[in-house]
Order: sequence, then C-alpha cells, then structure tokens
Amino acid sequence: MKKFYFFLSVMLLALVSVGVASCGDDKDEPVNSDIVGTWQVKSIDDDGEAYENLVQFTKNGKWHSVDIYVEYDGTDVDVEHGTYSVSGNKLMVTYTDDGHSITETFTYEVKGNKLMLSYMDYPVVLTYNRVSDSLIEKYL
Repeated sequence: MKKFYFFLSVMLLALVSVGVASCGDDKDEPVNSDIVGTWQVKSIDDDGEAYENLVQFTKNGKWHSVDIYVEYDGTDVDVEHGTYSVSGNKLMVTYTDDGHSITETFTYEVKGNKLMLSYMDYPVVLTYNRVSDSLIEKYL
C-alpha cells in the first residue's frame, strides 16, 4: 500500500512539474482555478501503517507535496516542490528528480471541498479533502 501511494505521489509531483514548465514566462499571471489551495488524503494499510499526503497548489503556479508515513519504527516525511498548470480537467505537474525535469498529467475534478485526482494511465481515483494551508506550511 505504501508503494502505491508513493507511486501516486511521485506521479502527482511529476504532473505539477509539467504544468510549471509549460507556463514559460507567464510567472506573473495568477492561476484562476478551483484547485488552488491545500488538499489532504489519509489512509491506513493492512499492517496498521498510516499514510498522509498533503498537496498545495498556489495561485502563482507552484505546488508542494508532503508525504507522511507513520510506521511502527517512526515517521518519515518527504517534501517535494514543482510547478503546475491546468487546462480543462487536465492537471500537469512538473518537478525535478535526480536532475531531470519530469512532467505528469492527471485528470481532476473539484466538487465542493473534494478533489478527485487520477493519473492518466492508472484507473485509481484519489479523493482529497480541502484543508487549512497551515497543515502543510509547517513542512515547507
């Protein structure tokens, strides 16, 4: 289960990176999208290990992702940063991994305080809840 969430988090990070790269010199133009804000998903696997992912999309086209793994031997926190862009129901994220720029594309839908994300080639939909920005800011 942990590998699955790590895989999805990496994909989301990559997607955000792609969006930023495609923005080019439009750094000063704010993103007007219902995706702007901080979102959270939590789960507990069969072994009782907890996973939490916080993702924040800012008006200036940047995103931050924090993965929190609570296991029997402690807590691991992984923080990623990148850029993103939105086109219709497509979310493109861009990030850097080992010096390489990676861009990934997701489909998304916002309904009230829920964000549903799915990786383009993966049939699983993750549902995030809108949360206060203060939940992620302590990790940034």
